[in-house]
Amino acid sequence: MQAHNPSAAAGPLWRRAALIVLIVVGVGMTIFFGARAVRSFRDLQYIREQGLDRGTASVDAIRGWMTIRCIAVAYAVPEEYLYSELAIPFERRNANSPLGRLNTDYKLGDSPNGSYPAIIDKAQAAITAYRANPVVTGLRDVRPWMSVHYIANSSGVPVDYIFAQLGLPTQGNADKPLEMLAVDLTYPDGPQAMSDAIQRALAGYQKAP
Repeated sequence: MQAHNPSAAAGPLWRRAALIVLIVVGVGMTIFFGARAVRSFRDLQYIREQGLDRGTASVDAIRGWMTIRCIAVAYAVPEEYLYSELAIPFERRNANSPLGRLNTDYKLGDSPNGSYPAIIDKAQAAITAYRANPVVTGLRDVRPWMSVHYIANSSGVPVDYIFAQLGLPTQGNADKPLEMLAVDLTYPDGPQAMSDAIQRALAGYQKAP
């Protein structure tokens, strides 16, 4: 009579359990990534339908899943301007954060105009205001929400030149909005004086041979 071997029976049971776990995990991953693919396809379809990829979309097309970067590109509005208008602190700025998440983070709640995040109303108002008073090509109108990096990219004037004209250090300051930079560096007479000084620096650079 053959003796019963518990370890021999445990082996197949363990392998079967491991196989079941692997199958469940595989099915779960398939469902998860499949759902993401479907959502991405629907988002892309919506972008095309609304003209967001052509710059012809109405501000009413903004949705909570859109990121700051997506909106900035679709509506030709600077990211830095949107951050300023949405009152997002410099140290918490992330161009890939969806509006819905930002609305939750800042506890803005639902819009009084419907069951959607209130931040969407703020984004729509910001874009409408920008279109009424846009920054012209070549940048001669320096504004408090701009950073020196943004100004340099828009005007073709080097970052280091602008900081040299201001008599300020470049390191760690190029991406701060002027309204914050003037306070951090205690610039004499504040942000407006800094904006005026930058405008003079831009004019002087263009006049240089």
